[in-house]
Amino acid sequence: MPGTTDLLGHREALALLWGALQRGALHHAYLFEGPQGVGKRTVAVRLAMAANCTGAAEVPPCGVCGPCKQIAAGHHPDVIVLEPEADKATAIISVSQVREVVRLAGYHRYNARRRFVIVDPAEAMPPSAANALLKTLEEPPEGTGFVLVATHASALLSTIVSRCQRVRLHAVPDDDLATWLQERGVEDPAGLACAALGCPGRALALSEGSLAERRALRDGLLAALGGRLGGVFSWSVEVTKGDARTWRARAEEVLDLVDELLRDATIRGAGGTAPLLNADRAQVIDAWAAALWPDGVTRCAEAVVEARLELARNVSGKNLLDALVATLATELGSARKAGAQ
Repeated sequence: MPGTTDLLGHREALALLWGALQRGALHHAYLFEGPQGVGKRTVAVRLAMAANCTGAAEVPPCGVCGPCKQIAAGHHPDVIVLEPEADKATAIISVSQVREVVRLAGYHRYNARRRFVIVDPAEAMPPSAANALLKTLEEPPEGTGFVLVATHASALLSTIVSRCQRVRLHAVPDDDLATWLQERGVEDPAGLACAALGCPGRALALSEGSLAERRALRDGLLAALGGRLGGVFSWSVEVTKGDARTWRARAEEVLDLVDELLRDATIRGAGGTAPLLNADRAQVIDAWAAALWPDGVTRCAEAVVEARLELARNVSGKNLLDALVATLATELGSARKAGAQ
C-alpha cells in the first residue's frame, strides 16, 4: 500500500493534500466533501498515515512502518475518530463526545508528528455539538489537525464550514471504477459502476447483495406513490421502523433513490443519451420526465435537499419522508401512477 497509487481517483485532491504535506503547510482543518462511499474517510486515514510515516517510501505512506500499521488498524492513540457511538440508539455525535475529544486534543501527543481528529460524518453533529467544537476547530493545539467528512456540507453550520479548507472528492469515472471492480472479481462490474454513481464503497456494498434490496425499496416507493395518499404514509411508517441508525440509513437510501429517479427524468426530459440508472423502469422514467421536466424536477430536487437538512437536524424520519413524498405526488400528478404496477 505505498504512497497513493492504490487509491482510486481523486488525483487533484491528493495532489493538493500531499503537496501541502511536503511543504509542511497542512491546513489546521479540512472539510472533505463528496458522495457517500466515494472514499472520503479512506483519504483522511491515508493522509494521517502519510503525515506520521517513518518508512522509506518515496511517496508516503509506506504502509509497513509502525505508525502506518497502527493508523490503518485504527489503533494509533494520536489519530482520533469522532463518530456516532455504535451502541447508542441515536445516530448523532453528542456534545459529551465532542468535549471529550477537545479534552484529549489538549494533551501532549503520544508519539505522532501530527495528531489527527477525523469527524465522520460531520453532519451527525447537532448544533450544540458543533458549537462545542468551534473554538478548538479554529485554533487547535499545535501539531493537531481536523478532518471533517461530509456527504452534504450544506447540512453543516456555516461557522463550521468557514473554519475549514474545503476539499471536494469527486465520483470516479465509470470505466475506472468498472476496471477496479473487475480486478476484484466482482460480477457485472460495468453495471455496478453505473449504479454506484462512481463511488467505490457504494459499488462494493451493492455487489454484496444490497442492489436487490435497493430496487425493492425503490419499487416500494413507486408503488406507494401510485396508490392512495394514506398508503404513502403507511409506507413511510414501514421505512422508518427500527432504531435510529437503521431507519436513518434507510431514509438516506430513499433520498438517494429519488435523486437517481430525478436524474434519469432529467436525462429523458432533456433528450440526453446517458445510460439510465433505472433502465428497468423506463416507463416510469418517461412518465416522470413528461410530468416534471424542467421546473418540476427543480422543485422535487429542492424537496430532497430540504429532507436531507431535516435528517441532519434529527427531525422524525416519518415526517420528513411524508413531506417529501407529498411533494412528489403533487408534482407528478397522474404520472405517479406509472410506478404502481
